[in-house]
Amino acid sequence: MARRVFVLNGAAAGDDAAGFLAALDGGRIVGERHIPGRGAAERFAPLARDILREADWPSGPDAIVAVVGPGSFTGLRASLSLAAGLAAGYGCPAVGVSLGAAFRAMPDAADAVCINVARRNRCFVDWGDGRVEAYAPSEIVLPPGRRLLAGDAVDWLGEDQRAGRVVLPYRHPAPTAILAAAMSDPRPVAQPLYVDAPEAKPPQGGLRPAPVG
Repeated sequence: MARRVFVLNGAAAGDDAAGFLAALDGGRIVGERHIPGRGAAERFAPLARDILREADWPSGPDAIVAVVGPGSFTGLRASLSLAAGLAAGYGCPAVGVSLGAAFRAMPDAADAVCINVARRNRCFVDWGDGRVEAYAPSEIVLPPGRRLLAGDAVDWLGEDQRAGRVVLPYRHPAPTAILAAAMSDPRPVAQPLYVDAPEAKPPQGGLRPAPVG
């Protein structure tokens, strides 16, 4: 992986969502911003400029790495569009990383089931075997033998669901873990990992008026 890497995570959903940006040089964080609240990714662009200035990279980053989901539709669209734009502007590659892969790159989390906030009081569950699904918390049935849990919706599970499991103290993956996941499990940054179908629908009459005459 390139030495100078700019990392974006705008995937978080829900009332306690937060996004972050970070510049890493040789794996060391040289600039970062944490942005709390809904719509965090919509404020990424000016903050990215500030971080890149602080990093003092005259030629810009060598690579862009962005979390591709699952998560907030708006956050993913905004952050991945910015990632693609930065890559095009600096002439460097852009790499995507799933949220689950980033969590499992955290210390002692290689076998974790990742449970994160989704819409409508549901959770995204990344099982670690390629499946990513959405459930109401009460519908989640954890497989035997999978003891590690991570993510910002783990505390939505009942005590009986968490019994015998180890809840790791990770609500969000660190920038260094996102970078590590990009090296081991890269994805195209232009392909967001959506689990739910979009709620937005075109108007019944179409997107534009019928031609006159």
